[in-house]
Amino acid sequence: MSNIMDKKRAKTRKAVIKAATYLFNKYGYEETSMENIASRAEIAAGTLYNYYSSKSILLIAIFGDMTQKIINKLPARNDGPVTEKKALADLTEILQLVTLKTALFSKSIMRQVLAQLFILNIEDTAKLVAMDMQIVAILLPILTDMRKANLLTKDTDLETAAILLFGSAMVQYQAFISIEEMSAIMLNEAIAAQAQIILFGIIKR
Repeated sequence: MSNIMDKKRAKTRKAVIKAATYLFNKYGYEETSMENIASRAEIAAGTLYNYYSSKSILLIAIFGDMTQKIINKLPARNDGPVTEKKALADLTEILQLVTLKTALFSKSIMRQVLAQLFILNIEDTAKLVAMDMQIVAILLPILTDMRKANLLTKDTDLETAAILLFGSAMVQYQAFISIEEMSAIMLNEAIAAQAQIILFGIIKR
């Protein structure tokens, strides 16, 4: 019985996230109400609030779902000797994939979404940070392999380096969202350039 209920809850959550993503994309975050989302998902508004107490909580769930999909779809790393060039390519590929997949909506709607994320309470902000750290954790094995290959300086803190790489990519992503003329190609180029600069600072010379 419990297994059946779990499957039903999972199905409902999936339907809600799908409905909310569609409506946010079509009408905008601010213009979409919880009642609109419930109607689209074909559930009662009260049921929706039982799953997600507010639109911002639902937004976090959407990004959580997105983060898991990104992690599941990341390409497998190729075996072989670790080189500075290969490590840079692997790190850049992950960062580019993550930032482009984060663009769930049009730039104008993403600006609404980002504005909402900046005013979350501490508890909800912690959930977003936890999602970010999942991406940071994906970068760490590459940096660890670089250390094993004696490519990094002794005083390099791997977690700090991974956070810096991810943070710099997200800064470029925010610029991409803010500047209408900035294309996805330009975003990828900016991320690649920043990753190269950061690695240059920690590579053993």
